[in-house]
Formats: sequence, structure tokens, C-alpha cells
Amino acid sequence: MLQLYSHGGSLLPNLSSLDWNSDDANLPFIMSFISRSLTSITIGVPASAGLVLPPILTRLPTLAPDISRIVVRQRHYGPSVEEAFSQLLMHCNPNRLRTYNVDAPLSAPALSHVIQLPLLESLWLVEPFHFPDPLPDVVFPSLQVLDVEFTGDLAWLKTLPKCPVLFVICVLCLGPYVAQFMETFHSTITGCGMHERLQELTLWSEGEFKVTPQMIACNSSLKNLTHLSLYSTDSTSCQTLDLTDADISLLTNAMPRLQVLVIGEVPCSVPSKITFNSLYTISSRCTGLATLRIHFNPDSFITKVNADSDGGFKTPSSDLCPVTKINVGSIALPRQSNVSYIMALGLLGAFPHLEGVEYHDVAWKEINTLIGVNRRIRTAFVEGQIMT
Repeated sequence: MLQLYSHGGSLLPNLSSLDWNSDDANLPFIMSFISRSLTSITIGVPASAGLVLPPILTRLPTLAPDISRIVVRQRHYGPSVEEAFSQLLMHCNPNRLRTYNVDAPLSAPALSHVIQLPLLESLWLVEPFHFPDPLPDVVFPSLQVLDVEFTGDLAWLKTLPKCPVLFVICVLCLGPYVAQFMETFHSTITGCGMHERLQELTLWSEGEFKVTPQMIACNSSLKNLTHLSLYSTDSTSCQTLDLTDADISLLTNAMPRLQVLVIGEVPCSVPSKITFNSLYTISSRCTGLATLRIHFNPDSFITKVNADSDGGFKTPSSDLCPVTKINVGSIALPRQSNVSYIMALGLLGAFPHLEGVEYHDVAWKEINTLIGVNRRIRTAFVEGQIMT
């Protein structure tokens, strides 16, 4: 039906952006919506689309010669699809392409081509890496955001000293090489001065992963980071068990510009060595922080709030960070009758703009309610709705 109405052309000839999600049976119909005016395309397909996708990729540069953004949401392609992606990249207009976010390896000719694209700003790289040897003096001349997926091949690191404007790096490490990667990565970026330019770093894994004091220490050279995320999505043990207040102090002292800090996956029930002192240190040093996920020990709140019983009701300070939500996951609460009030007071003392907590353990429900109520009372007081 669509093909009848399109008369051999595009159904929407003036369409500039297309976001297509379908199964492999309906994927061919995407061709009826691709036109010369298209500059951005996002495709979400299942892994079973291996036979349908290559013909579409082959025709895309011809049908949409000004395409500047290509995003394909799917991993684990077959060889035919990976070759089609390489051909697509090589045939796109080099003076138009700015974003190429595809989870598929590139052939050696395609890699040699992509590192020279003059306007490319965002790229996903997937192992194996067949870079030319030697590399040109400058690679990825306009690249700002690099997303890398690898197991153990660190060859991509040799491109970093030659990237003049790169400032965002996201790394998915699929193998047990996180420690080796971190050591090599930091020696590489420190040697070329990139550590002073880097603003966002995400390192995550789908396997066992621990954030160690050594990992925190080597990251301390990244003085201008605004975003730091270190975590695993599939770890059976506590990811931050070895960290202490001293590690958090080192990190926050080195990175006062942080706006996003994620250390470990959603907090578990294993007792942490990170105390209330670290939460207050984070809030007072990283005053622009808006997003926080960290595993902490609530036992330390008992001592802190008992020593400063009105701490949770002080006027919100402009000197503390504006975090409004904290993910507490399954953190185990102390067995004490008034623990909900103590936790609410303690969290509000460190994060006066807090509106609630995200939790897995239902024991946090009352704390979440108390934080919300106290926040509304404070807001009404500040706005003059409650008179003294």
C-alpha cells in the first residue's frame, strides 16, 4: 500500500529526521520514507534483521546524499551487515557526516576513511580495530564524543594523542581487563595532555567489576571532569566494597566541577565503608553536582545526626550541591526505632535540595516520604507561605 502511494519515490519528500523501530519483516518499508532531504536517521532493529538490513544500508548514501547523523540501535551483527556498515560509512558524503553511532566493527579501509572525516563529531568504535600503521599526524579532527566497545584490544588508545578536540569518552569493557585498561588509558591521556581537556568519562562493564582505590587515584588527574561514571551492569559482588572516605575525599578534591557522579551500580545490602562524611564532602566540594549514585553506610548517620539534632532543618545552603534524587537501592538500614527520621535528617543535611530517594528496599519508603514532606515545608517557608 505504501509503495503504491509513493509512486516509486518517498512518501514524505521533505522529511529531515527519521526514527524507525520495527521487526525485520517491516524493516523494508523504511525505504518509502527516505528522501534527499533526510539528514538524520535512527534505526532500531532486532538481531534477526541481518538479511534485510544490508540492501537498505547500501542505498542510503544515494537516496539521502546529505545524511549527517546515522544511529542504529542493535548489537551483535553478522559479517554481511558489518561489511554493509563499512561500505555505508565510506560512501556517505564526507563533508556532511557528523554522527555515526553504530555498534558494529569497521573494516580496515573504513577505519582508515573514518579517522580522516573532517566534520565527524560523534563515533562508536567496536573491536576489532584495524587502524592504519603508522597513523596520520591528526586523526578524528573534529571528534568530540567517542564511544568504544572492546574486550582486550587497546589499539584504539593510540589514536587519543592525535585527537585535537575530543572531550567525552565512554568505554564498555567486555573482558576482565578493566585494571589494565585504566592504567594504559591514564598514562596515554596524561602523556598527551588530554587529561586537562577531558570533561566526561564513563567506564562500564557487563562482567565482574570493582571500583578500587587505585582506580580512584589514577582518575584524580582529570581535574576538569563534569561527568564520571564507573560501574558494572552484571556484577555479583559489591562494586565499591574497598572504597573509604579517604578515596571519596581524594576524588572530590580533584574534581570540583562534577555534575554527574556514578560510582558502582545500584547500591546493594553489603555494608559500605563510605560514611556520612563522604556525602557531605561530595555536596560541599562539588557544588554543581546534580546526579549522584554511590553506596554509603547509613550507620554513620546515627552518630552524625545525634550530635547535630537540628541539622536536617537548617535553611538550605547555596554552598551545597543541588542533587534532588539519590538512588539508595538495597542499602540495609540500622535496626533503630527512629531510623527513618535520622536518615531523612542526615540526607537533608548533606543535600538540602533533596526531594526523595529511589529505593529497592521497602524500608526506605518512610524516609522517602519524610524527605518529601520536609522539602515541601521548607519551600513554603522560603516562599513566605508559612509565617514565623
